[in-house]
Amino acid sequence: MRYVDDSKQELLVSTTQFPALVIAHQSYDKARYHWHSGLEVLYAKDCPMSVVVNGAMTVLQLGQARVIPPEAVHAVHMVKDEDRGTTPQALSVTVNPVEMSAFLPRILQAQRQVDYDRCNRHGGVAFAPLCDEIYDQLVGASQMKYVNANAAFFALMGRIFDDFMQSKAIDGPDDGDSQSISLIYRYARDHFLSSITTSEAARHFGYSREYFSRLFKKYSGTSFMDYVNELRLKVACERLRMPDADIGQVGRVAGFPNERGFQAAFERKFGLTPGQWRDIELSHNCDDD
Repeated sequence: MRYVDDSKQELLVSTTQFPALVIAHQSYDKARYHWHSGLEVLYAKDCPMSVVVNGAMTVLQLGQARVIPPEAVHAVHMVKDEDRGTTPQALSVTVNPVEMSAFLPRILQAQRQVDYDRCNRHGGVAFAPLCDEIYDQLVGASQMKYVNANAAFFALMGRIFDDFMQSKAIDGPDDGDSQSISLIYRYARDHFLSSITTSEAARHFGYSREYFSRLFKKYSGTSFMDYVNELRLKVACERLRMPDADIGQVGRVAGFPNERGFQAAFERKFGLTPGQWRDIELSHNCDDD
């Protein structure tokens, strides 16, 4: 959690304000190797940032931005400059595909069609004014700060998706499908902790299972159950970070109907068993201490 100042005003903006995780950094933060399903924009406002993406390192100088593709394994740390003596300032914007789907129903497919090499060659500096606006609004005191920051956020997303898409094929899904997909996403978010299935979801919306599956895959880029399990795994990981959590119970709490399904989904996602993943995660936390 990050704060504006000693008053402990929170800077970790929740998805009630943005369809993204938006953080205005004001300390020398470091993020270990990780990945996420949404693209991320990093901006070195007043502090260089060392960024390693899929093993390749680059250093963002002041005023530079970089867009990290979804699912790219990366690590970030802000480079300390003892001579500057000023508060470090940087911005990270991680798109939440679940929330962003209300505005761009085919967000998962759209992200994969961005030309990230060209985006970072030509867009890095061009994104700076919008990143500056987001940062300045977040740390400001205006009652309109979130309205103004959201305007800059959506302008930034527009620049990325309008200017650097390799194909415009996803533009303009028909209104009926767009509305249906938004409702399906909401249904999944409301029910993923229960034992829902593709067939049950299809019946809920009055579709055949086959049509429902094709529709969801077309606009999301993944299957309905893979999306549901993604939501469940997020909950499971949070539970696994608790040292006293019973691994046998974690899957059921997260919505998996049985332990076998939980183990299989977890290993497909992370290449580790839940127990192995927790051991590594807890050892990292101990190292940080």
